[in-house]
Amino acid sequence: MKHLLTTIGLLLLPLAVYAQEAPGVVGSIYPTQLVRGQSNVLHLALGRNNPVKALEFTPADGITVTRTDSRDLNQGSVWWEFTVNVAPNAAPGPRQLVVVQERGRTAPATLTIPDHLPALSNLRVAAAQVNRPTVDVQVNASNPGGKFNDAPYIWFLLSCGPQPEMGVVRGKVDGAMIRASIPNPLTFDFTS
Repeated sequence: MKHLLTTIGLLLLPLAVYAQEAPGVVGSIYPTQLVRGQSNVLHLALGRNNPVKALEFTPADGITVTRTDSRDLNQGSVWWEFTVNVAPNAAPGPRQLVVVQERGRTAPATLTIPDHLPALSNLRVAAAQVNRPTVDVQVNASNPGGKFNDAPYIWFLLSCGPQPEMGVVRGKVDGAMIRASIPNPLTFDFTS
């Protein structure tokens, strides 16, 4: 019986060698919207030891990738940064993104080119203390193509430590200003 199992195992070995690897997965992607008429920095977390060869957008009209950079997070993943230019006349709507890597392609991820954007200016830190778990920020905001609800989502990306941290919190509209409290980077536990 032992020889029969060994023989079957040896016969199946070539099939295992030629089997395709499961498609890669984009661990995280930020931002999920690309702004028309601007250069956007797209951040992706991908598995290690599988370099990126290209980004494919569908539909691709009006989208070009002009720069690629990466940083190894030493946790089994690599933080990739791509500069993505979107033409001013690019059609708004969803786009499928597939990352072409050395050993295959990722499953598609959806990004959006919005039909309008709020105008944001004068981002500033309102309060930051070392011993507080949050940093209070405020930004002047207007939304000519719509209106803000009372507690809009505020997305943030902090890249001031050994590992980038991103997230979303609820803000509070105060006239033409939005206020929010984001996690203080000094409170992050980078050891886990």
